[in-house]
Amino acid sequence: MTGPGARDRSAVEPDPVRIWVLPPAIADAIAAGEVVERPASVVKELVENALDAGAGRVRVEIEEGGRTGIRVSDDGGGMSPEELRLAFGRHATSKVRSLSDLDRIATLGFRGEALASIGAVARVEAVSRRLAGAAAHRVVVRGAEVEGPMPAAAPVGTSLEVTELFATTPARRAFLGAPRTEAIRCARVVADAALSRPDVAFELHVDGRRTLRAPGSGELLDAVRAVFGAPAARDCFAVEEGGDEFAVTGLLGGPAAARGNRSALVLCVNGRRVQQRSLEVAVETAYRGRLEVGRHPLAVLDLRCDPGRVDVNVHPTKREVRFRDERAAFQAMERACWRALGAAAVGAAPASRGAEIWQGSSAPGAAPTPSRAPAPAAPAPGDPRRRPAGPALEWSHGPGETVGPRPAALNGPALAHAGAWRLLGQAHRQYLVGETDDGLVLVDQHAAHERVLYARYLARLEAEADAVASAPAGARPPAPAQGWLIPELVELPAELSAGFPGARATLSRLGFQLEIFGEATLRCTASPPGVRAGDVDRLVTGLLEAALDGPPGAETMRRHRMAALLACHTAVRFGDRIAPEGAQRLLRDLAGTPAPSTCPHGRPTVVHLGDAELRRAFRRPPA
Repeated sequence: MTGPGARDRSAVEPDPVRIWVLPPAIADAIAAGEVVERPASVVKELVENALDAGAGRVRVEIEEGGRTGIRVSDDGGGMSPEELRLAFGRHATSKVRSLSDLDRIATLGFRGEALASIGAVARVEAVSRRLAGAAAHRVVVRGAEVEGPMPAAAPVGTSLEVTELFATTPARRAFLGAPRTEAIRCARVVADAALSRPDVAFELHVDGRRTLRAPGSGELLDAVRAVFGAPAARDCFAVEEGGDEFAVTGLLGGPAAARGNRSALVLCVNGRRVQQRSLEVAVETAYRGRLEVGRHPLAVLDLRCDPGRVDVNVHPTKREVRFRDERAAFQAMERACWRALGAAAVGAAPASRGAEIWQGSSAPGAAPTPSRAPAPAAPAPGDPRRRPAGPALEWSHGPGETVGPRPAALNGPALAHAGAWRLLGQAHRQYLVGETDDGLVLVDQHAAHERVLYARYLARLEAEADAVASAPAGARPPAPAQGWLIPELVELPAELSAGFPGARATLSRLGFQLEIFGEATLRCTASPPGVRAGDVDRLVTGLLEAALDGPPGAETMRRHRMAALLACHTAVRFGDRIAPEGAQRLLRDLAGTPAPSTCPHGRPTVVHLGDAELRRAFRRPPA
């Protein structure tokens, strides 16, 4: 190419070098990003190392969700001074010696990246002593630089303390969640480890408070009791299914132990906790028709197979595995759960949540019955107890008598005028029957009251959110509450116990007075009006699940779930008698509620039968 615009390559400087090798510190920090995502990642790697070292006891301590400090101590085999220094080098491992070892991995860790990655983004102080060692030794790692080893005093085993996490990578630190969110994630890691290794004793301390203690008895039921609480453990039954290729062992929970999320669905492959979607679907498929929609089972299962049939080296953090025959693994898990559920005679769950929990309550505005006995089971269709003796339509009035003011004219079932409908009675203690100028209306008493209460609780939660930055909690008016003469005790799963302090103010705004009463137990001294004693444990657990679940920015979704759940437990129920004045007040409240036509779950609150529909039904000519 020639001309005035042509470039003479011989007359210009050579192109600058655009490819170079990163310095070790930067390379280590980038590689650490694949392994160390957040404080829970550090806890996971250190706990797995402790288990691989043969620990019988593991103690985990975290401060401010792991932001300030993480300490993991074990009584395992320990390391010599030379091994202690070498362990923080990249690709240093004691589990893999040849390429063929990768085909049959039987340990939790094997890549030799965990300690090196943690040391690249934090300050790590490690103290270790072998059983045959005369003394312990200590090293300090900061920015991948190792100082030591130096003599130290410590028992047999290893202790690692991690501080200044992500101090050299502030961008990663800025994306961490709130301390309570990170504490929940750390607690979930420890809980999963305790469930996958019931033969190892675990302790978790969050900000100086012990929130989990698994005894290490070797019995999975003891680990489930420590992690999920005694009520959940009482509802569990064993699973044991053998096979030529796969074997499944563990525990399944009945409908009473179901949760609102999958945090109680713990699946392992050869003792390794995994988040394998195909196996989760297999378990939930076996439960189909046995749990209500939106509920997930409690299941702690271990799928055993030849290590050569599964590849555990397919995910940077080892969360997922790959089977040679994914379909066979799915079928083995589904078959084991299906047979165990059938053998335990776990019946189908009710079609709706209402059939499970709406049994006996007070009418709107009335005081709740202070009974500590669980509510009786709902009578089945056809049972003579299902409907009261006598006329099905209660408190009906004479032709000219009305319960509320009747409007001059109504155009259709306008819910804005619901408070002025002429109420005729309560049918079967389930539906309110009313008359309008255009026909009849049937009101689902539970759905209507649920919508009213949902709006109130949601407004209270939104008001609390708006007032957080402008007024201290003590300056806000207290929520209506009913006190308990004998406080109710609530046993919490480990991750909810760790997150409770951060959600305490929200539950207080709803009317709950809760205080810590032991490691993972709360004492409830007051609750919102309408809550029965037998519902307190499950209601508080469900509210904490809703308050602590989801991404940091999902506050609107969390408030909706909490308000809907609490409205479910406090609304008038099917089978409750409502006095005329209470029914009229319910309709007035419904008329003033946003979106009154459906309950929070989408069910209609009112069915209208217009004059034209009634005439067609009775084969009468149109008016």
